[in-house]
Amino acid sequence: MTRGVSQLRKKRVGITDVAHLSGVSISTVSYVMNGKRPISSSTRERVLQVAKSLGYMPSDPARAQELGLVEGLSKKRTKVLALSSPIHRYTDFTNYATFFFALAQRARQYGYDILLLMHEQGDEEMKRVVANNMVDGILLLDLLLVDSRAETAKTLGVPVIAVGYPSNTDGIWSVDLDFEGMGRESIDRAYALGHRHVLIMGSVQSAYDDGSNYLLRFRDAAMKHGKDLGLTVQFQAMTGYTRADINLAFEQALASESVPTAIFWQGSTAGIAVLMDVIKAKGLKVPDDISVLAACTYGVSRLPQPVDEMAMDPNSTCTAAVDMMMEILDNKRHDRGHVELLPGSMHVYGTMGRAPQDTK
Repeated sequence: MTRGVSQLRKKRVGITDVAHLSGVSISTVSYVMNGKRPISSSTRERVLQVAKSLGYMPSDPARAQELGLVEGLSKKRTKVLALSSPIHRYTDFTNYATFFFALAQRARQYGYDILLLMHEQGDEEMKRVVANNMVDGILLLDLLLVDSRAETAKTLGVPVIAVGYPSNTDGIWSVDLDFEGMGRESIDRAYALGHRHVLIMGSVQSAYDDGSNYLLRFRDAAMKHGKDLGLTVQFQAMTGYTRADINLAFEQALASESVPTAIFWQGSTAGIAVLMDVIKAKGLKVPDDISVLAACTYGVSRLPQPVDEMAMDPNSTCTAAVDMMMEILDNKRHDRGHVELLPGSMHVYGTMGRAPQDTK
């Protein structure tokens, strides 16, 4: 191989030369260089070793630096990470702030600052900060099921990590809670307590229409698992979070053919306090008459009346995401497309009880 390298260095090196000396196809070399498909670590390292020895460079200088192909030169770190976290009309600002500060706090432990990108369509902002060499990497929050930012990430010369789990993950790294598992676990708990009619009171309808990732993953998994177990699981999106909105949704649930004995609340943390007050105003007791579980929320333990919660875990997910970013920037991992799902946790405060005995 040494002789082949010395001969090739005398002429212009191309991708065909890298493929030939690496013993792989041209397409495999291309995938290593552009990161569009996962390649085994051993093959990737072999291709990069050959490319570096030949002096081969991909067309994108930033990508060449990311791959470590620039000999004798290391990219100067900006010590800044961008956070693309769009503001939507249904954004829960309590959760928004919690995740932002969790990421910022962990980044500061590595000596990094956070540049917040808040535009609802974050693709152009991502391109701008990379083109102007403003950041070393990008973090994504508030992922949709199919997120355009994950596609944009494939064209950038910096690593992109999603705190969330879209379906198009091949160009990014992803860290998230296992919301499907959380949905199934919530149903299992209701089933074990004798509940056969469950209502999922959702966030506002536009969040589901847009494809809000974690809400849909929890809801769909819970409804499917409930059906498999023979439960009636209904879903009702909210029209808003005022007392009138929540009271209307609850009255509609009580008037339905299958009156729920357990409610899974997917809305805001403030909204569930209103729901508990509405239930009390109807002369019903929690959990004797109806059980309540907060799902995909954070901080209900701090409410005047804590509610059983299948909770968000911003500290764990954000810490894992920033740690992963540092490993990538230190050239310690190259598994673009990797998805890391963390287990959810149930916090019990006594609002999920056995179903009323006369319920069938």
